Amino acid sequence: MSSTALKNPWPTMNRPKMILQKNEDNSYLIANMNYVTKETGLVHSRRNKGGSDSRLEGEKFNWDSVDIRVGNARLLKDDAAMNVRTNGFELVPSKISEEEINFFDQNDVIEKYYPICEGLVLKSLSNERDPKIVSVTAFDHNVRSTKQRKIENSTGAVVQQPIAVVHGDYTRVSAPRRIQDLAKPPKANDVMKSKLGMKPLLDPKKVEDAVIGKRRFALINVWRNIQKDKVVKQYPLACVDAESTCLDHLRTFQIHYADRIGENYFVCHDENHKWWYYPQMSNDEALLIKQWDSQGGLANGRDRDIEGDVCTMSLHSSLLDVTSDTNERESIEVRLVLIWDEE
Repeated sequence: MSSTALKNPWPTMNRPKMILQKNEDNSYLIANMNYVTKETGLVHSRRNKGGSDSRLEGEKFNWDSVDIRVGNARLLKDDAAMNVRTNGFELVPSKISEEEINFFDQNDVIEKYYPICEGLVLKSLSNERDPKIVSVTAFDHNVRSTKQRKIENSTGAVVQQPIAVVHGDYTRVSAPRRIQDLAKPPKANDVMKSKLGMKPLLDPKKVEDAVIGKRRFALINVWRNIQKDKVVKQYPLACVDAESTCLDHLRTFQIHYADRIGENYFVCHDENHKWWYYPQMSNDEALLIKQWDSQGGLANGRDRDIEGDVCTMSLHSSLLDVTSDTNERESIEVRLVLIWDEE
């Protein structure tokens, strides 16, 4: 067993060459993506209550930087536009009310912004192609900023830097385990602990039905630029079309918390990956990113999702733009769990 430990475990601010060039009509850019090598095995780290990771260690673990073409998804025609159901991500209009939300105040986010995200996801994903969604519940969030910021009313959460690593937020193991955790009393580092006390966030019976396959469940992120007067120029988020992802590309990354173990996927490069991004996102729009769907092909033991059918997840990464006139990016991603009616 060999191990690689990095002084800066996440290749973000110290890896300056990410977006290498943009073509003249802005239909695509060339970016340097941080994958892992195909020889990489299980990777792991420890995360403290403040959200900081220890060094990354793993079997034959090494980064693999690859130049990738990333298409401008804003230019896609309606019939070819990306959607959460089959591609794993989608840009939707989402103007926040005039009521001020302090995104650096944890209580403000939970009380004012979580309900907005829940309503947005329910409205966006309720349609005739899917059965009835029984519940949409926000349960966690990350605030990211390139500035020196702090979280107010926090039990230990910190403002994080954008992560320029190709990854998926859940695995076959961690997705069902995460919703099972939400059907139990909150753990030490759960953002909802101060509000819920010892009360579970989710109905244990519905979660049990979801885990054994009687109900469909999904985990969706709502990603938003939180600067009202500025569009995102630095660290835009790029996503992989889920239809181009294969199980063989994925490597498990375990995060050891004080009282649980989470899992993400790191990713090996494959020339079939189809990358897209939405340039200059404003505060009045939101990016929905599917992190896991129990009805997807990958979630059900296949080596890839079925084309045109419900997908499992969208891999993603932020992109450092060396052509930008600013170093700023401030954003929030809220995590939500969806549970459907019984299948």
